Amino acid sequence: MSAPALAVEMRDVRKSYNTPGGTIHAVDSMTLRAEPHRIHALLGPNGAGKTTSLEMIVGLRRPDQGVVRTLGLDPATAGRELSTRVAIQPQEAKIFERLRVGELMTLWSSFYTHPRPAEEVLDSLELTNYVNREVTKLSGGTRQRLNVALAMVANPELLILDEPSTGLDPRAREHLWSVLASWRDRGLTIVMSTHSMEEATALADSVFIIDHGSCASAGTPEELIRTLAGGPAVHFQIVRELDDADTARLRQLGELVINADRTGHLTTDRTDEALAVLAADGRCRDLRIQVPTLADAYFAATGNQLTSPEPAGV
Repeated sequence: MSAPALAVEMRDVRKSYNTPGGTIHAVDSMTLRAEPHRIHALLGPNGAGKTTSLEMIVGLRRPDQGVVRTLGLDPATAGRELSTRVAIQPQEAKIFERLRVGELMTLWSSFYTHPRPAEEVLDSLELTNYVNREVTKLSGGTRQRLNVALAMVANPELLILDEPSTGLDPRAREHLWSVLASWRDRGLTIVMSTHSMEEATALADSVFIIDHGSCASAGTPEELIRTLAGGPAVHFQIVRELDDADTARLRQLGELVINADRTGHLTTDRTDEALAVLAADGRCRDLRIQVPTLADAYFAATGNQLTSPEPAGV
């Protein structure tokens, strides 16, 4: 039996735009592979190429060069088949704003042969109380959840989300993450863009670090942190000289660095043992454990800090 097709594959993909100010290379040698039945996050700032990549995955744009495959098909030529299997929620969807939420969901459901029940989708996203409200009267966060609902009512195999938690308050954001995880557990594949380290860490099964139009690194959040940022580290200030036995014991626990100013750090997963050695008899002070995060991994991969961008993206 042949292996199931990748949900998404991009091989050496390039996409540029000609503007009055010159050529913008939005996507430059993008290569990534997304397995089915998982949540994949394209992590990067505005202008990194995330939105353009998602648009090529669903066939809204064609690459200038390279190969894009969505559910094993070329989205540039298999648009009709993919339209029944893939749904996208853009960052700023222009929808029928004078319709009520319930009316809009009914209309959207009519576009598909086997839609997911609108009531189920609305309930899961806590939108049931808004069914009689005009879309134009919704808050930004509620409209964002409605955009996700419109994509999900298609009952797709692959759901594409562009910055899905933009505009949501913390409680609504965490609820959305819970809903997306439950949909993934029921067999859905989700590919999403985000600039949020918290979102990528909490939700994604795999993360693609996107920088200047290409994928700088990929893996689970834990793999990226371990391979790019290292493990936990105990930092300390030496008060009494460490003897040879102490130093040997610390080197057995991990990678030891002692600086000229008598500060140091020990990279180790065995932090409790390290603290016991360093704290004994007042040998060291200012002891603290630093646990690396996805932000540290992102910086290691790109040389840049990822900050919250303005709305919209390339």
